[in-house]
Amino acid sequence: MKEKTIVSTATLAASLLMYFYAKSAQKDAIPYVMIGGFMGAIIGESIYEYFNKNKKQ
Repeated sequence: MKEKTIVSTATLAASLLMYFYAKSAQKDAIPYVMIGGFMGAIIGESIYEYFNKNKKQ
């Protein structure tokens, strides 16, 4: 898979999870979505690097 696809999917998933968490906790969703997007981007990059490293070996 392409790097952009993996990172985008992880970012979207983490953002949505944090959005639903904020809504269930009755808090403002914007900061949670921003933090979730950041964490998702880092997770997506890590996943891509892990698979890319295993592919080279």
